[in-house]
Amino acid sequence: MMQSLPTPAMPAWLPWQEAVVLTVVFAVLVAVRRFSDARLGDGMRARLLLGVPWGTLLTMAGVLTVYLFLQGAWWHPRNPLVTPFRTWSYFYPFGMLTGAFTHGSQGHITGNLMGTLVYGTVAEYVWGHYPRNRGVQTFTSLRTNPFARILAVPVAMFVVGVFSAVFAIGPIVGFSGVVFAIAGFALVTRPTLFLGAFLGNRVLDLLYSALRYPVSTASGQTRFVTPWWSNIAIQGHAIGILAGVIVALALLWNRNKRPDTLRVFFATLVFAVAQGLWAVYIPLGGGRFRLFRWAGTALVFVLALVVAAATVSSDRTFRPSFDRRPASLAVVVLLVVLGALSLAAVPTNVVDLEEDQLPEDGIEVRDYVVTYDENVPNAYFESIWVPTQREGASVNASGVIVASAEREVWIAAVQPGRLAVNGKERVTVGGPTWRESVYANRTDWSVLGNASVYRVQLRREGGQPRTAYTSEPSTADVILDGRNVTVAARQNGFDVVVTRGNETVGQAPLPANMTRTRIGGLTFERNRSRLYARTDGTRVKIAERRQQAARS
Repeated sequence: MMQSLPTPAMPAWLPWQEAVVLTVVFAVLVAVRRFSDARLGDGMRARLLLGVPWGTLLTMAGVLTVYLFLQGAWWHPRNPLVTPFRTWSYFYPFGMLTGAFTHGSQGHITGNLMGTLVYGTVAEYVWGHYPRNRGVQTFTSLRTNPFARILAVPVAMFVVGVFSAVFAIGPIVGFSGVVFAIAGFALVTRPTLFLGAFLGNRVLDLLYSALRYPVSTASGQTRFVTPWWSNIAIQGHAIGILAGVIVALALLWNRNKRPDTLRVFFATLVFAVAQGLWAVYIPLGGGRFRLFRWAGTALVFVLALVVAAATVSSDRTFRPSFDRRPASLAVVVLLVVLGALSLAAVPTNVVDLEEDQLPEDGIEVRDYVVTYDENVPNAYFESIWVPTQREGASVNASGVIVASAEREVWIAAVQPGRLAVNGKERVTVGGPTWRESVYANRTDWSVLGNASVYRVQLRREGGQPRTAYTSEPSTADVILDGRNVTVAARQNGFDVVVTRGNETVGQAPLPANMTRTRIGGLTFERNRSRLYARTDGTRVKIAERRQQAARS
């Protein structure tokens, strides 16, 4: 019998899977170009210098530089510094200037950069590097200078970024407001090309994922997950797309151009639905959120209608008025909504925290205070001026709290559920030139038939842990020889409390691993993560130490 030879395994260091993907993609693109009569590069070179969107690439390079070096992702790729760069308050201008250009993670910046590349290329193509009027020569003025027109792109994106940060509700971070503005500009000026770019963005995302994660193995695991829409700055995205639409309308009227209204409607609707602009929600506190899907769905249809109606007229004069023309009315609506959404952010951005609003007991790291607490008033929300706010009304927060009166910071950086699942979390604070991490550890005992008992310890990098929080005691749902057993968290560990009626008959620390002790007439023994109680030949598991999920 002939036996087949074993197939030699590829060296682990050889990226052959990525090479296969790149080779196939390149070969397919070459084949398509040979089969097709269209030459995309010719059209690009007619509008762009050497056919390259230089302004978009400069913008991407600037955002990437901020992420790598200002946020420290070059040295800490999995833990960029985020807290000091958020738009906390007008009294913290540094955050207002940096919030739109910083990001929370590698996935966050990757998504925004891909969107910038795809939609920015369309927008820069519409803008063009060369004058469009007949008889006008290049380099005759600043307006006709290709290099000046290239630099106008990153300048415009910077202005939009600052605008989206200044008028965003709450402490946001990320370039997505600018990405939505670019998309709004592109879908109005070139709706068909925009839809192609939108699909191209999805293809680019797939290609990126295939190169970064060529093979993935998934399995069921316990994870703390919040609703995906709760992490979206819906108001910031809305003002971004509205600003882009208004700039696009001004450019079209200046050039006496009018796109196909139906295509604009379809492009706007597809983009708004796909990007979750329908996800209208409010935070309820305690890690809970309320989604108004019905209202959001109606709003995206209205948005698509108004944007499409604004393109009906071919009037070159950008003078919206209250006449009966659909375009004029639509532009007025867009401007009013943009103004209302922008002004709505002002009360949230005049937060001015005082030193007495900071946590009293916590780890101090320069101007920061890091602690852990549950169901405490959120000082940031309490400082927001609301005309209808009732006396005593508050939003409570729980988790690892980071606060700084100097930077107007007060945030539950890690939710209790997330810490409970993972067991250990890291919070990094700092500034443009420094950073330091604080580690939170939760030790958790699950008590038979009742709530868990836990304590949370905080530790500075290289320092000693200190207990920041202990939960309420929990009594096991079992009676042994007329006695109840309670597990209680203490500053230095856990105690076992034995009671009979309302009388405590014994209390001692939880026994060490593989040891036993007698407390209140009962024998307790510890077998690794399990605590047993024994009496008169009866052995019952009282509590078990929870094993936290491994972090990816």
